[in-house]
This record gives sequence, C-alpha cells and structure tokens, in this order.
Amino acid sequence: MKIERMTAEQEAYLPVYREEMRARGLRLQWADDAAIRSTVVSLYEAAGYEKPAVFVLDSPLACLAARMVVKGLVDNKDQLRDQLRDQLRGQLRDQLWDQLWGQLGGQLWDQLRDQLGGQLGGQLGGQLGGQLWDQLWDQLWGQLGGQLGGQLRGQLRDQLRGQHIEHQSLWFAGGSEFYWAAFYAYAAQIGVMYDDKRSRWLDAWMDCASTAGCLYPYDGIAFVSKRPTRLCFDAERRLHCENGPAMEFADGFSLCCWHGTRVPAHWITDTANVSPDEVIRCENVEQRAAGCAIIGWAKLANQMNRKVLDGNPDSDIGALIELTMPGLDEPGRFLMAKCPRNGTICEGVPRISDIDGQPIETAIAAQAWRDCLPQAEYTHPAIRT
Repeated sequence: MKIERMTAEQEAYLPVYREEMRARGLRLQWADDAAIRSTVVSLYEAAGYEKPAVFVLDSPLACLAARMVVKGLVDNKDQLRDQLRDQLRGQLRDQLWDQLWGQLGGQLWDQLRDQLGGQLGGQLGGQLGGQLWDQLWDQLWGQLGGQLGGQLRGQLRDQLRGQHIEHQSLWFAGGSEFYWAAFYAYAAQIGVMYDDKRSRWLDAWMDCASTAGCLYPYDGIAFVSKRPTRLCFDAERRLHCENGPAMEFADGFSLCCWHGTRVPAHWITDTANVSPDEVIRCENVEQRAAGCAIIGWAKLANQMNRKVLDGNPDSDIGALIELTMPGLDEPGRFLMAKCPRNGTICEGVPRISDIDGQPIETAIAAQAWRDCLPQAEYTHPAIRT
C-alpha cells in the first residue's frame, strides 16, 4: 500500500526530526577510536563485505596522507612483496599482504552507495506518494543536505585539493552524509517497510554517520576521520568565524571561513596586517568579496582609486562611488555609507535600475534601488537604525 500523506502528528514532528538530525550530524568529536572502528566494521558487514582493516585518524587530511603512503606501497607492491618474503615467514606474511594490500585497488564506496541508496530508494519510492516524497525530499535531503552534505563536504574537498596530496575523486561518507541516512530513516518511521537486509544496512549507516567523521572505504581497508573539535556558523548556518577557524580537527587541520566562503587563515587570524592589495588581487571573486568585508571597505577604498560620483560616504545616506577592481573592464559602482549598526557598508549597484529602468546616478537613487523602490517613491528615513 502506498503512503500518500503523513498524519498530523508525523507532519508536525518532521521539522523537529530534521533539527534533531542536524544536531547529530554536526556533533563534535565524542566517540573513542574503538567505537568509530566498530561502526565502520559493522557497515562493511551489513553490506556483505569482509571485515576491513580500519585506520582511525584525527582529520580528513591525515586520512589522505595515510592513503597516500599505502598507495605508494601498493604501487611498489613487487618490491614490498620481496621485502616481506625476506623479513617475514608463512602465515603472518600472507595475512599482512591480504589484509592491507591485496584488495586495495578497488573502491568500495560507489558499490555501497549504489546498493544501499539504489535499493532503498527503489523500495521507498514504491511506497511513498509523489507529493509526500517531495515533502520529505525538501525537508530532509534538501535542507539537511545543504549544510551537512554540501557545505561541510564541499569546504573539506576544496581545502584538501590544495594540500598537494594525490587522491582520487571520492565521496565523503560518515558524518557529512548524515542527511542521506536520515532521509531513509524517517521514511521508516512513517510506515515504509524495508526488508531485513536493507534495515540492517540503514541501521549501520545511521550508526556510522552519528559516530564517525569522513570515511574513505576500500575493499579490505578503510580510512576514517574523527569528527571536528570545532564548528562555527553564522545566523544563516554557513561556516563562519571572525576570530579563528570555523572548522578544526584535533591534529590542527582547520578551515577559516567567512559567511560560507573559505579564506586564507591569516585573513582571519592576522587581519590587521593583511594587505589590501592582496585582497584586491585575489582571483576568486567570492574570496575577494569576503576579504573586503573582513579588512573593511574603509581601508580598501583608497587602494582601489575610489571616485565619489555623488554624496558623502561618511553619512548615512552615503555616496555613489566608483571603484577600480582587477578583472573588470570598467569601474564598478557601489553605494558606500555609514550604518549605525554595521559600520561602513559598500554594496554593488547597477548602472540602470531593474526596478524602474532609470539610471542610478545619485546616492538617493542607489538607496532606492537597495530598498527595491522606484526612485520617485523613495524617501530616506530621518533616523536610520
């Protein structure tokens, strides 16, 4: 029987469940090595794979470094086999070879994902009505996935690419994939029936995602990271910290972020000594915008050959200004003003308003565009808060 609607109680619990899962997915490091290792072994066994050798490390970077070492050994397997033959005898040599290196060539994660996700998804889709499927997808997969999957995994992946450690394209399983398991687990709570094998898989995934950090699984061997020791977010749940790393691990590996954009660490930890020229010449547009906000527009404006077209940038009405920035064919236009709450603001404005089609040539016109009003209807407040 297909489930078309949730009960009123189930629907009311959905956002509560979502926040419970978010809290579990963002939980800082809490489990010991044995508990983490046990969840990874259980995940393999639930999927029908042999028990792997599991290496628990402090951070994703440490996992990649360990994998690089193992890969180097595997690439020179003939030489290693000869060394083992000379130094070890009999069963011990064979066990080491089979457990650590013999099956390392194949990636396991794609198989796990396809088997668990594909088969669970097929069973789930057969039992949920289209509207209910969309509702669960938006609430759990979309909202949880945006923070736990997209943001955490994406920031880590981008940062690790800059560490000069060779690694293949991998999924980051574990805590950052929590939304994925939560989606299917909630379906079970509202009546979707999984067979015993799929239920065991799902339970194993929930346990692993609740306990471990990033997981790099292979046939016979797995590298798993502990969870972060520090996570900081802004009001919109984007990675953000103004005085230190937004994400940090026990071994010191960390990421500095400004409202969801990863930035060089010294922009956050040594802001007073960051050169405006360094920020202006940053090729990444999002990083450049973040850097401008970090060190302050007042400090940057003179560096970018500020030209005041109209108004006073030190007033609450502000000024329409032009700034020369790298990569732009012509100067960019901005509204620069003093905000009683946020200090100096500097926001980009178009040359032609998309509200009323009029040219933006004055500070008042820029303020009208910022408030989404036609210029003729805008009156600047006597007191701005």
